[in-house]
Amino acid sequence: MSNSDSSYEFQTPHPVDLKVEINSGEVDITTSDTTETTIELEAIHGDSYAGELIANARVDQHGDKISLIMPKSKGGIFGGRKGQVRATVTVPHESSLRIDTGSADLQARGRYGSASIRSGSGDIDLGQIASGDIQAGSGEVEVERVLGSVKVKTGSGDVNVGPVGNDGDVVAGSGDVVLDTIGGVLRVKTGSGDVVVEGGGERIDAMAGSGDVLLKRVDRGEVQAKTGSGDVTIGVATGTAAYLDIQTVTGDVKSSLENTAGPVDGDSRVSISVTSGTGDVVLQRA
Repeated sequence: MSNSDSSYEFQTPHPVDLKVEINSGEVDITTSDTTETTIELEAIHGDSYAGELIANARVDQHGDKISLIMPKSKGGIFGGRKGQVRATVTVPHESSLRIDTGSADLQARGRYGSASIRSGSGDIDLGQIASGDIQAGSGEVEVERVLGSVKVKTGSGDVNVGPVGNDGDVVAGSGDVVLDTIGGVLRVKTGSGDVVVEGGGERIDAMAGSGDVLLKRVDRGEVQAKTGSGDVTIGVATGTAAYLDIQTVTGDVKSSLENTAGPVDGDSRVSISVTSGTGDVVLQRA
């Protein structure tokens, strides 16, 4: 460790509420079976300006609350590689996150409680979280698993989220959105990116401007999909009856779903409503 680096150690026998504010660099957080919280600050490129930021960092503990507040980086001659700091943090499992970064990348491995994340242009990579509220400007967002509900909003970054136990609300400007299974209600909207959902839950509302919408498997509830020029493809689980309301302006509609007299009591059923401008609509068995 160089003279400009710093390390901190706190006794935390319970999960903590971790707050981090850092403008430029990297944030690397890991959960473990520990009763301590450790923080290490390192000047990534060894420059004196990053060392000055580390020297003036505010690192505090108040009960189960741990905070790391870095001074705001200056612009002008301190741009580029200067002033970048790497924060390496270890916390107990199920700790909660409140992270605010500018251009710094965030990687959080392990199991967390709630996660409130704000980023300008940095990427966000999270492990398992109980719930999440995530906002990114141009950075990419990746979440391994969400036990409860999650909200994600990005400008131009892609979004990739693993299984979500409850509801999901995702808005992306021009990035692609890829989601695993959803347990509750999903609302997803993107401007020019594609939307891909592995499995639907109680309801899916999907909207894409010029991107495609692909719902790989739905087996219950309601589906509403709307695109301007993108295609819509929906896979209906075998044994599930589908009520269809499909409207297109110039797009073609192709369906390999068999016509039936309707479900009997106890059969799975899904209501599907699709509106497309110039895109095609494909309905098939999953």
